[in-house]
Amino acid sequence: MQELYKTNAQIASGLKIQNSFEDSGVYVDTMRLNYEIATLEQVKESSAKAQTYANNTDKVLNQFSDALDKFKTKLIQASSESNTETSLEALANELSSLRDHMVSLGNTSINGQYLFSGTSFATKPLDAYGNYSGNDGSIEAIIGSGVKLPHNISGEDLFLGKDSDYNRVLSTNVKMLDQTKLHPDIMNGTGELSEEVYLNEQNSIRDLVGDSDSDASNDPNSMFYLSGRKADGTTFSSQLEISSSSKVSDLLEKIGQEYGNTSTSRVVDVTMNTHGQIEIKDLKNGNALLEMNIFGAVDRDAVAGTAGNANQADIDLLLASPNVDIIEFSKSNFKTANTATTIRSREDIFNQGLFRVGSPLQKVNGSDVEATTLLSDFMPSNVNNILVGATPLVTAGQTVQDLMSAIETEYGLSAGSARIENGQIIAGDPTRNLNATLVARDVANVSVESFSIPDSMNYNRRGFEKDGNTLSSNISQILIGTNDYATNKTKLSEVAGVALNTKQFALNGLDSSGNAFNAQIDFANPTSTFSLDGGVTNYTIFDATGGGTAANDMTYRQLGDIVAMITSGNIPATTNIFSDYENSISSSNGAVEVGLDYKGKLEIHDKFNSQSPIEFSMYDTNADSSTTASALAFMANDAVKIEDPNMDFFKDLDSMIEAVRTGQFRMDGDSDDPRNIGMQNSLSRIDHIMDHVTKEHTKIGSYSNALAQANERSQLLSINVQTVRSSVIDVDIGEAYMKFNQLSNSYQAMLSTAAKINSMSLLNYM
Repeated sequence: MQELYKTNAQIASGLKIQNSFEDSGVYVDTMRLNYEIATLEQVKESSAKAQTYANNTDKVLNQFSDALDKFKTKLIQASSESNTETSLEALANELSSLRDHMVSLGNTSINGQYLFSGTSFATKPLDAYGNYSGNDGSIEAIIGSGVKLPHNISGEDLFLGKDSDYNRVLSTNVKMLDQTKLHPDIMNGTGELSEEVYLNEQNSIRDLVGDSDSDASNDPNSMFYLSGRKADGTTFSSQLEISSSSKVSDLLEKIGQEYGNTSTSRVVDVTMNTHGQIEIKDLKNGNALLEMNIFGAVDRDAVAGTAGNANQADIDLLLASPNVDIIEFSKSNFKTANTATTIRSREDIFNQGLFRVGSPLQKVNGSDVEATTLLSDFMPSNVNNILVGATPLVTAGQTVQDLMSAIETEYGLSAGSARIENGQIIAGDPTRNLNATLVARDVANVSVESFSIPDSMNYNRRGFEKDGNTLSSNISQILIGTNDYATNKTKLSEVAGVALNTKQFALNGLDSSGNAFNAQIDFANPTSTFSLDGGVTNYTIFDATGGGTAANDMTYRQLGDIVAMITSGNIPATTNIFSDYENSISSSNGAVEVGLDYKGKLEIHDKFNSQSPIEFSMYDTNADSSTTASALAFMANDAVKIEDPNMDFFKDLDSMIEAVRTGQFRMDGDSDDPRNIGMQNSLSRIDHIMDHVTKEHTKIGSYSNALAQANERSQLLSINVQTVRSSVIDVDIGEAYMKFNQLSNSYQAMLSTAAKINSMSLLNYM
C-alpha cells in the first residue's frame, strides 16, 4: 500500500519525491537547480529592461549626432567671411535653437527616469543654461551571479567628460604684425607703402618689437617674460633675453626649452600660426595642466646688444623705467589689480611727440576711468598724494582731469595737451622731451601700489569675474598626476606647482558691505595664519579638530572659509581660540558661500545681495617676480585654450554661438570678447565634441549588445538547467504507470488472498 501510494503521488505530481526526507540527494539537487533557474529568470528580466534603457539612450544619442551634424553645417556656413551682420545673426539664432534642442534631448526621461542624470533618476540633469545637476553614477544590471553590466551614459560623462586621446593646445590672442612692413618709413627709411602682414617664424625679433629708426645695428636686446605651468604640473617664471637679429623661431625654441624640451626629447610643440599668434601644444595625450603667459619688454634707450632697463627682477619696475615698451601677446577683459607704485611716460616710437603715461587705468569694478573719475575711485584708500615730478597732488576730492592738468603744469605742456582715451592718459609734446614720473604715496610719503599695469604683463593679479551675486575665477584647480578637478576636500598641495611652505597669498577687494580689505594668508609649518591690513594681527587657521593647519595640509574648504570670513566681514573675535574661529565660519557661511565648482574653479556667492558689492582678487605674492614661480593661480590672463582633453559641452557651444553672433572669425585680443576662440578654432572644437559623443554612443551600443547576449545566454542556460532539473526530479510517467499497475495487481491479489484466508472456518478442514 505504501509503494502504491508513493507511485500514485508521483503520477499525480509528476515528481519523484514529495518531501525532503524521501530522498535527500534528489531534494538538495533540485533546490540548487531551482535557485539557478530563478537567478537566470531574474537575469533575463533584468537584462531585457536594461537593454530597453540602453536602446532608448542609443536613440537619443542618434538625435544628438544629427543635431551636431546640423550645428557643424551652420558653423561652416557662418565661417564664410562673405556673410553680412544680418545673416550671421540669423545663423546664430539657428545655432541657438539647435543648442536648446540638445538641452531638451539631455533632459529626456522614460517612465519617470531621466536618461542622463546618472543614478539621480528624479533630478533634471540640465537647466536652461546647460549646467549639469546629475551625478556620474553608473546604473548596473545583474547578468550573472555577482556579475553586473552598466547600461547608462551619465550626463557627467557625456557633457563634462575627458578624452585621453586629445591634447591641450594654448594660444596667445594678439595678432602680431610684421612691424617692418607696417612702418617701412621708420624702420626701413624708404617710401614703401604700409601693409598689414602677419608675423611668421622666419621674421626677426626686430620685426616683432619694432624700432624707432632704420639702423638695425643699434638695436637693444629684447626681454621676454614667460610664466605658467609645465606639463608635469610644476609652475615657473623665467626671463628670455634675445637679440633683435634673432628669428622668431629662436624665441619659440627658447619657450619650448623652458617647458622641458631638449635636443633629444620634446614635451611641447611651440609654433606661430598664420595670424602671428603663439601656440603651444602639450604632446602628452590627455594632460590638462599646461598654462602660459608671455609678454615682451624693450628698452629703446639701452645700449645695442643689451637689455638695459627691460631686465627687471620685479616686473612692476618695468613701468618705472623710462623708454621701456611692453610687447603684448595676450589680452583680456578681466579686472586688473593696481600693483604699480610708479609709472612713467613713454613715447610712441611710431608717433613722434605722442606720449602714454603708464597704462590704462581701471576702477575697482574693471571699467576704464574717465576724466571725471575721482582718484579715490580707483586708488587705494591709503593714498594721500601723487607725486607728479617734484610736485605732490593731494588726491582727496581730485579727479583724473586734475591729475592731467597737474602733468601739463609740471612739465610745461600747453593746456589740453593731456587727454584720456579708454583709461589711458595720453600727452602730446611737440618737443619730444616729456619725461613724466608719477608716484603714489601715503600720508607718510611712502610709495603705495596704486596704478594698474599693462594687461599682458599682468598674469594672475586679477579680479574675479562677477555676474550678479556670483564671483568666479577662470583657472581650474587640477590635481597633478591624475588630471582630475579639485574638490573642496582636496589639499592645495596636491595642486600647487611649487612647495607651499613660506608662500603668501594676497587677498584684496571690497567685502559684502562695500568696505575695502587687504588680507594675506601665510603658509607655514606647523601652523598657517591669515591677517588683515598689514599683518598686525595673525589669525590661526584651524583644522576640523581644532589643531593648527600646516602648509601642505590646508584644503580648498579651509581656503574657502577664509575667503568667506574676509568677504563677509566676519573675522574671529580672537586670534587663536577654536570656538571663535568656528563661530566666525558659521556666521560668514550664512552670508557668503565659497567653494569650488564642477570644473574646480573658485566661486563666491553673496547670499544677501542680488547685485553683490563684493570685489575680489587672490594671488601669490610672488606674482610680480620674473624668476620666482607662483604656487597657484586662480584668476589669470593666461593663453587661451583652443583645444583641451576636458569637455564642457554646452559652454563650448555657447562660445561658438557667440562667435557667430559677433562675427568673430578668429581669436582677436582687440575684440569685445578677446578670449573667444572664434569660428575657425570652433570648427576643430566641434569636431572634438562630435567625436566625444560618438565614443559615448559606441559605449552605449556595446552595453546594449552585451545585454542582448546576456539575455540570450540566460534563456539558453535556463532551458539547459530546467532539462537537468527535470532529469533529477521529474518522474518517468510511463514507467510509473507500469509500476503502478504491477503494484495494483499485486495489491489486488494480496487482498483476494487475504479475503479467502479470512473466510475459512474449521469446517473447511473437517
